[in-house]
Amino acid sequence: MSKKIVVVFGINHIVGNLVAKSILNSNQYIVRGVSTSSESMNIDFIEGIETYNMSSMKDKSINEVLQDASFCFIYTLTNFDDPNCIDTEISLGCQIADYCKSSNVQHVVFCSQLHSNNICSLMARHLVAKAEIEKYMRDIGLPLTCLILPVFYQDICETFKPTRWDKSVYYIEIPMGKTPLDLISRDDIGPIVVKVMQHSQEYLSKSLSVCGDKLCVQEIATVLSKWLHPTIFKDKQISPFEFQQKRCTELKGSNDYAAMFQFFQRVDQRYNLLNSKKLNPEVISFNDWVMVNVEKIKDLLK
Repeated sequence: MSKKIVVVFGINHIVGNLVAKSILNSNQYIVRGVSTSSESMNIDFIEGIETYNMSSMKDKSINEVLQDASFCFIYTLTNFDDPNCIDTEISLGCQIADYCKSSNVQHVVFCSQLHSNNICSLMARHLVAKAEIEKYMRDIGLPLTCLILPVFYQDICETFKPTRWDKSVYYIEIPMGKTPLDLISRDDIGPIVVKVMQHSQEYLSKSLSVCGDKLCVQEIATVLSKWLHPTIFKDKQISPFEFQQKRCTELKGSNDYAAMFQFFQRVDQRYNLLNSKKLNPEVISFNDWVMVNVEKIKDLLK
């Protein structure tokens, strides 16, 4: 039985790269990767995957990459350095959707988000862009499964890196109050995508909100303190406004992240750990992720 072809758009991003590896390692598919950025790819080269750069390709060439593809995985990333990032991302996503439609791709898996602006008038551009792309995909009738992804475990120590208070104390400044935050490891997304493709008919036309854990900020601090002892982590109760004011000079998109956390507090995201484990039985908890990544986390905090 010949292997089906999967095209991964966004292989230049960490998530797209990891998903491509998981699909390839399943030994069930031929994988083609498409970079959606003109910049050089700062990710691992994957032996066994033909990689193309969308910015240097003509329409005909992209359609040739998609020729005979059964599946397409699409991951778009918001570039907050671009003042028009929301329009840029929507334009890219809709362009890829058009290519998939004209090439008759049988099943598209897209990493979407809820529309924070439509739901409660909060403009988180990275959420809104993906929701608008999803709407377009549905409008043109793409055979679609949407994955709604939460905050990544890695983001806790990267994008939302704890602030050092003194030699052995760090404050976690994530404006969630007492509301639990849904989380997942980037490494666990690939196996979920593989499962969706393996059971295509079951998951077509569905939105899947996946997570690996659900913790309030105090619980996140407790886990980090447990494994990084004697370093202590504390939940610094902070409002979205205070978060934005404090991070505006160092974190691109601080306005958007502040709006995102406010949105998470107001709206039930409906992430389902039970369903996530059905899709990937090996999905890891935050506690276990920290346990196996202690040294990496220490390096990130330096």
